[in-house]
Parts: sequence; C-alpha cells; structure tokens
Amino acid sequence: MPLKQGKSQKVISANIHELMNAPGKTRAKAVKTLAEKSGITTKEAQRRQAVAIALSTAKTPLKKPKK
Repeated sequence: MPLKQGKSQKVISANIHELMNAPGKTRAKAVKTLAEKSGITTKEAQRRQAVAIALSTAKTPLKKPKK
C-alpha cells in the first residue's frame, strides 16, 4: 500500500481513501488505542489518523479552523 507522492488535493484525497480502506494490523491496533484514549469512535480515530498520515506524506500543514 504505497502512498502517492504529491501535494495536490487530488493526491491527498486518494491517499486518505487508500488509508481508510486498508488498515493494517499495526494501524488497526493504534486506531483502537487512539479511540480509547481520546474517547471517540474507532471510525473517527481511523479518519483522523488517515488525514494526519496523508498530510505528513504530502508535507502539508493542517489548517486549523478559525473560531
């Protein structure tokens, strides 16, 4: 499951989609731990982790929403 390289929105979205559909054993365990520690569902933890990995691969900082 190699992720695509690139900074475009299309590549980042493709990487997130790939990570959401194919969690490995190690990632599944990490998602479960993250969900328990954060008090969120495993699906939400998996989504957050996929976004973080995809943005890290693209080396694009996450833009925080304005309050």
